[in-house]
Amino acid sequence: MTDPKGLGKYGVTKGDDGYQVNAASLLKSVGGVQGLIESTLPSFLYVLTFAFSRSVTISVSVVGIAVIALSIRHFLLKRPATQLLGSLVGIGLAIYLTLRPGGQAGDFYLKDFWINGAYGSALLLSVIVRWPLIGLIVGLLTSQGVTWRKDRRKVRFFDLVTLMWVGLFATRLAIELPLYLLGDIVALGFVKLVLGLPFYLSMIWLSWRLLRKVISTETDGILDE
Repeated sequence: MTDPKGLGKYGVTKGDDGYQVNAASLLKSVGGVQGLIESTLPSFLYVLTFAFSRSVTISVSVVGIAVIALSIRHFLLKRPATQLLGSLVGIGLAIYLTLRPGGQAGDFYLKDFWINGAYGSALLLSVIVRWPLIGLIVGLLTSQGVTWRKDRRKVRFFDLVTLMWVGLFATRLAIELPLYLLGDIVALGFVKLVLGLPFYLSMIWLSWRLLRKVISTETDGILDE
């Protein structure tokens, strides 16, 4: 199936009966099993190794070896380099922050706090100025553009879904930041795994279920080729 609107990266797939979101499409949105492994294994290995060794050097070394192995496998499978680039940059930055002068074990996760804060702030600001980002994304992916702003019901739904994503990023910060400040790196690592992809994919599914209440094929053209 083709994906002319680029919905695949949002966990939406095109079927014979229109676009849909399910477990298979959500998994596909993160690169399938391979993408899931590439995005979660480094963090899992870091916290697991640190839990047993309490050594930053050993933990980072294990992550580095795993990333090299995953990269080699990625290219042997002839998968697009762009699918791996983001993960490599993120892991590289995490390793740098951890090993830099004055760095500590918890700094492996430091960049994620800034990312969650930036995304959450941008989404919240968009609601405050009455241009919810979820509405803008839906407008780009459908034929309605920004005409949804004339429909108060749609604006309310887009506000709600946008605020839900604000809640996702705020929840991560509210739970993870205290653990970082307390220096409980093991708990922080495992909490991040739970609040990472599982939380993210669940939010996509819930957002889709809500958005379907205000998006129709006839008026918005989301099912158009």
